[in-house]
Amino acid sequence: MRSLCCVAMLAIGVAQGQERQPGQGINFYSRDKEIALGRQLALEYRRRTTPLDNAAVSDYVKRVGANLAAQFPGWTYQIETVREDRGGSTALALDPELLRVAAPEATHEPAAFPGGFIFVSVDLIAAARSEAEFAGMLAHAMAHVAERDWTRMASRSELAQTAASVPDRSAGLAVPVGMLTFSRAIEAEADYLAVKAMAAAGYDPAGLASYLGRVQPAPSQGSGSAVFATLPPRDRRVADIQAEIRTLPAGTYQASDEFARVQAESIKK
Repeated sequence: MRSLCCVAMLAIGVAQGQERQPGQGINFYSRDKEIALGRQLALEYRRRTTPLDNAAVSDYVKRVGANLAAQFPGWTYQIETVREDRGGSTALALDPELLRVAAPEATHEPAAFPGGFIFVSVDLIAAARSEAEFAGMLAHAMAHVAERDWTRMASRSELAQTAASVPDRSAGLAVPVGMLTFSRAIEAEADYLAVKAMAAAGYDPAGLASYLGRVQPAPSQGSGSAVFATLPPRDRRVADIQAEIRTLPAGTYQASDEFARVQAESIKK
């Protein structure tokens, strides 16, 4: 029994070392099963949210999404705009027990479900200060789909539950901390892919760093919250994004005036 726990923990650890290969590693779900799961989750999400009844805003969000989707081949993205902010993509895949100890991290990240179902809240549109900031968070969410993070997280959760079922006290904290470590790793990987996609699509990738640097809370000093955080530490995260941007060829990015008009439309009652 103790060896089963060790195998499960080893599998989680090995998978954590493979994150520079999007979509690779442990995944118990086929593509068809993943899409079916995403469709079911999207249906449940729609039942808990209110669609934004504004064609101008919805069309704009879909156009930005289409520009970015060209940089994430392999999936068909269905992007919808809603009024409620129900949390980001990978947080929804975490076990509820882990969410109880995770620090609150409100970045208004779009909810991204398996197979390409993405929901953008008006809170993100309102919080962004430029088209580049908005595109950065949307690109980040789309990267989670491309990486198959929902089902990879679910697969590791199954392994963690197997390990936790073994009566081994030494594994009690290691499993949830391992899951949270994996969550932070895939968030960092999504940042990396988002930067690449933004630049290729013509959006200034610095927008992702500026948005997260302003909106993501910093861990409380001495609280130990960083251990249980689902996101990488803010300052290190921003520094990593900026370092990745410096590796890109020099580019000129055009900012659209349309975002300000869409932002004003999105907050209308």
